[in-house]
Amino acid sequence: MNVYDFDETIFTGDSEDRFFDFIFQKKGFKHYKYFWKFWNRLWKMHLVEKTVSREHQYKFLKDIDDLDATLEEYWDNVEKYMKPWYNKVKKDDDMIASGTPRFLLEPMLKRLGLKNLVATEMDPKTGKIDGHFAIDKYKLENFLKDWTEDAIDKFYSDAYSDHYLADIAKEAYVIHDGEQFTEWKEYCDTHPEFSDK
Repeated sequence: MNVYDFDETIFTGDSEDRFFDFIFQKKGFKHYKYFWKFWNRLWKMHLVEKTVSREHQYKFLKDIDDLDATLEEYWDNVEKYMKPWYNKVKKDDDMIASGTPRFLLEPMLKRLGLKNLVATEMDPKTGKIDGHFAIDKYKLENFLKDWTEDAIDKFYSDAYSDHYLADIAKEAYVIHDGEQFTEWKEYCDTHPEFSDK
C-alpha cells in the first residue's frame, strides 16, 4: 500500500486554510476569522496545543445548515489544486494520511475513488476532536489503530514532521519544489534545514 500526505504533497497549499478562507467569505461567518486568528496566535505562542486551537477554530460548524452541500461547493472550488503528478501514479488501495479532519477530506477521497484515510477524528457538528489532532506522532498513532507497521510500501510527504510514518515505510520520499520527489534519507542528508521545519 502506498501512503500519501495530502497538503503540499498531492494538493497545492493547505486544504484547511483554503476551507477557512472559503467559510469566512460567506455571509454571517466573517467574524469567525478574528476568532480563528486569536486561537492561531495562542497555538503559535505554544500556549495551547493544536488540538485545542482547532476545536475552537471550527466552532463555526454549528452554524452551517447543510455541511454536505457546503463541502461539495468547497471542493468544486479547490479541486483544481490537486497536483497532476498524483493522478499518474494513483492506485485504488492508496491511503491518504493527513492532519486535516476526516469530514473535510472524505468528499475529495470519493472524487479520487479512494477509501483508505487516516485523519483527525472531529465531530462535524461541534468541532470536538476525538483524541489528538493527527499530526506528528499522533498521525502514526491513528495509522496503527487499523494498520500494522509493515503495511506501507511507499510513503510520500512534504513535511519532516511525518518522519514517524517515513520511518516504518519500506520506501519514503520527500515531495519538494512542487512535484519533485527525492528519497527521504537522501533529502534529509542534503537538506539539513528540512528537519528544522
